[in-house]
Parts: sequence; structure tokens; C-alpha cells
Amino acid sequence: MKVENSESPSEFDFLASFGGEPGHYWPRWSAFAKERFDAEGVCLLLLAGQGVNSVRVVAQDRPASAHRVVQSGVMKDLETMGGNGLHVWSNQVMVLSMKSAGPGSPQLWLVLLGARAAGADAAAREMQLLAETYQGKRRESRHAEQMLTLQEVLDLGLVMGSCDAFAEGGLRLCHRLGVVFACNRVTLGWREGGDVKACATSQGGRITGDLQETEAIQRVMEEAADQHNEVSWPEIPGSQAITREHQAFSRAHADAAVLSAPIYDSAKRVVGVLLLEREAVAGVWTAMEMERMRLVADLVSAHLENLHRRSGWVGRRMWRSIRETSARFLGVENTGLKLSVVVLLLTLLVLALLPVDHKVRSSFVLKSDATMLSTAPFAGYIEEVSYHLGDVVKKGTVLVALDRRELLLEEADGMASRDRSDREARSYEAEGKLAEALMAKAQVRQMDAKLAIVRQRLAKTEVRAPFDGVVVEGDLRERLSAPVQVGEPLVKMVKLSDLSGQLQVDERDIGFLGEGMAGEVVFASRPGERFKVIVDHFEPVAEVRQDGNVFLLRVQITDPAEDWWRPGMSGVCKIVAGERSLLWVLTHRTFETLRLWFWW
Repeated sequence: MKVENSESPSEFDFLASFGGEPGHYWPRWSAFAKERFDAEGVCLLLLAGQGVNSVRVVAQDRPASAHRVVQSGVMKDLETMGGNGLHVWSNQVMVLSMKSAGPGSPQLWLVLLGARAAGADAAAREMQLLAETYQGKRRESRHAEQMLTLQEVLDLGLVMGSCDAFAEGGLRLCHRLGVVFACNRVTLGWREGGDVKACATSQGGRITGDLQETEAIQRVMEEAADQHNEVSWPEIPGSQAITREHQAFSRAHADAAVLSAPIYDSAKRVVGVLLLEREAVAGVWTAMEMERMRLVADLVSAHLENLHRRSGWVGRRMWRSIRETSARFLGVENTGLKLSVVVLLLTLLVLALLPVDHKVRSSFVLKSDATMLSTAPFAGYIEEVSYHLGDVVKKGTVLVALDRRELLLEEADGMASRDRSDREARSYEAEGKLAEALMAKAQVRQMDAKLAIVRQRLAKTEVRAPFDGVVVEGDLRERLSAPVQVGEPLVKMVKLSDLSGQLQVDERDIGFLGEGMAGEVVFASRPGERFKVIVDHFEPVAEVRQDGNVFLLRVQITDPAEDWWRPGMSGVCKIVAGERSLLWVLTHRTFETLRLWFWW
């Protein structure tokens, strides 16, 4: 067996002076150990926690070595092999146990497969010396990096002081702590409501909340926040903290060393947590490092809290301020829920005591009591139409003129017949023929009656407006020279000065209304203008419609009529039906419906 290092002095010198990362050192150290012991295979094991279940492979010469170690059964006897030094487990297996006296150093076992016993003790001392030398350098290097000197405190203050946003401040803090404490990852969590949410990390900034990794990180943070204490895994000797989530997280991440440090506000409430992770071979967390991390949390807490208070949209900031103020009176546990219950109770109390006008709402249609429908006085033809639908006309305006020519001819014929009969009557009187004279005079009176009928018809050939109003029906302009029959509708007019409103009130609200009640109406065409109304009278019978029974009410509009009002215009009317509490106004319809549903 080779016991001298003369054949590979460069490798020994390299390992003795190496101060880099453990991931580069231990594989090379294991390869050198295989050569020094002249072994068939080597496997370097690390005890990252308590018990052999926490043992993991740090380095091996080939993938089969770890499998052979497990098959050999040596792992179950590792903790019983005593202190540091070389242990012969069997003829084919030797174990070099190494545990540095320095704080935070991990327990390492070098399992040698097929090693020869000659010169093994000297090689063991040599390899153990190299391992202790490297671990000592790593401790010194880590302590030098992690020491919070005055300059580092100032640097951390400058890093945080230059941030105006919470997300930026959290990201810079995580990156800075990752450098100072030589961590693989640093994560910042902040309490939102009742839970701690991961909000920034040194490996990519903001964290997505639906990832399984994020949920595991948040469970670890919650464990430290619930205990109001720093928690680490592997545990620091003398610690009484519960470490279940930390232990599970460490095992899921190659037995990483995990440390959680709560961040407190001015009222000593936990508002955030810093989670630090580093490789197990780099050493576990020490009490001194935990104390330094506590100082870091105290140093950045005030500025982080201030940045978080100013983060988010306006509504979120207002709610956060209200919740923090309420916590002084309601306590810090479930403050949002307590505040919501208090606000709800106060709202119900105000609604129950605040009196308001109970207004019955219904649809509204403008009606006119004065309506005129002109019909054809006799059979004839339309000669002239002097209006359009919707025209406002004055009283006496000619609307429709019928053809007069036939009546004029009939009048002329009647006048000629009357004159002839009148001459004959005078001639018979002169001749003394009294009987013939009387018959002629009777014919004169008959012709006078016929002429009166003809002249009356002539007077009715012009349909005139009986009052000031608007034409609403009878578009006859396309029927010029068309025949009309006696009694056929021609023109319909309504009076604008005598308008009233018709309400269609739901039968569930009719009991609240009475004659003389006042209200307001708003037209759909001009919702910005309101007009006062008074209930006039009720229709005694309800109308059955598809959407329910309604009662028709008539209301008088007390405000002066506007020029733009037209019959048939619709809108919404609200009648004041007395004072009620606001709570009753908002809920009475619901309670009435429930009473009907559950009545038996």
C-alpha cells in the first residue's frame, strides 16, 4: 500500500491549500483518499441530522460505490463506531470517521471498499489532517464573510435606504444576505392577513404563490412565525424549538442547513420571516450566526414595514391602515375578521335606526283625458289633408277637406227647383187656383229642407280641430282622392293642456298607497328632470299580466306642462308612502317572499 505522498505532491499541496466551495473539494479529496488507501472504491457520507436516516452521499468514485455501502450494512453501525479515527468494519470495509472540533462542523465518514490494512493509519491521519485543514479554512472564510462589521451594517443600510418599493427592497435584502451568509437561497416572507406569504427570493425575485415549492417554503416560515423564535435545522444544541417543517424541508433539499428568522414590528408582532438555505457540507448554523441573523432582522424591520405599508393600490393601503389601527382595540389575532364583524353589526344597527322615506316605484305613462276622433260625416272623397302626424294644431284649423263638387251641384239643382216651384205658386195665386198654389208652396218648403241638408253637408266637408292639441292618428296624405264611408275614422287628436299620469303598481305595493299621496315622476326621455305628482284615484280591479297583477292609478302632475310632453310618453314614478327604517326598506320584499314560501 502507498503511504507516502511523494508520487503525487501536487495533489496533496492542492488539497492542503484549497479554499473553494465544498462541491469541488470533497470529490477530489475522496479520489485522493482512494489512491492513498489503495482502495477499490470510496464513498464519503455526511450526517446532516439526527440518526442514520439523515445520512447522505457527498462524494463517490463511481455510482456503484454507494450501492455497495448500503448492501454491506455498514450504515446502520456508523453511530456506534466511536470518535474520530479509522475503524475496521470488516475485512473488505474500513471507515474513517471525521468530526472537527470547530463549531458547526458536520460529521463525515469515509467508507473504503477493498482497502488494504498496511499503512492505513498513516493515510488516515493524512486525510483527516487535510479534511480538518479545509474545514478550518471554510469556517474562517465563512466567519469573515458573515461578520457584520460596521461597514457591512452601513452597506446594508444603504442598500435598503435606496429602495422606494417593497418588492425592490425585499429582493435587494435577499441578494445581500445570500452573499454575507454564503447561502444558496434567501427568501423573504411577509404576513398578509393571517398567513406568511413568500414575496421575494435571491433566486429570481418575486415568487409565484401556486407552486409546490412556495407552499413548502411558507410552511417553514409559518413554523418560525408561530413560535416567535429563530428556528434552524440541524438544531443548535440547547434549542427547544419545534423543527418538524424545517426538518422535512431540509430532507427534501439534499439535507440543506435551514435557518428561519422572524421580523418584528414596533409592537413586537411577527410581520415577516427570512429563510436562509445553504449546503450541508458547508456546515450547520451556529448560535453566533443565529444571533447575527437576529440583528439583521431587527435592523431591516422598520424600513421593510414602512415600504410594505406604502405598497399596493390605494384600497389595499387603506384597508391595511384600518386593520392596523383596529388591532390596538381588537387584538392582533384575526383582526380583519373581527373588524368585519364589528362593521357589519354597526351597519345593521344604523340601518335599523335610520328613518327614510319609503317610496313605491312603478312604471308611468302620460295620458290625456281630452281626446277627439273625427269620422267621415258622409260618403265622399278626400280632397285635401293639411297636417302631418305629430303636428300641434290650433283650435279651428282645417285638418281634412272632402270633395264638395257633387254637393255644390246638388245645391244648385235644389235652388233651381225651389225657384221654379216658387214662381208656380205665385202664378196659381194670381189665377185664383188656391189648391195648386198650396201644393206649389209645399214643394218650395220641401226644396228648402233638401237645400238645408245639402248646405249642412257642405259645412261638414271641412274637418276642423275642436281644440288646441296634437294629431296622434290618421295619416291620410297617402289617401288623397280615395273614397271614405260614413262613420269611417279620419283623425284622432289629444289635448295637451289636460294631461295626467297612469301608474301600473304591483299588487304587493298597492296596500301602501292612498289618495292624496305625493311623489315625483321622471320621463325616460329626460331622466334629469323631475315633476311633482299627487295620487288622484285607483282603478278598483287589478289587471292580470304575465309578470304579475297590477293596479292602475291616476296621478295629477302639479307642475306646469312642458312643450315637449306628448301623450304616451313613459317613465318612472316614485310615491312617498311614509317613513320606515332603511333596513326595512331594503329587506321587506325579501321577508315577504320568504313568508309566502314557507307558509302552510
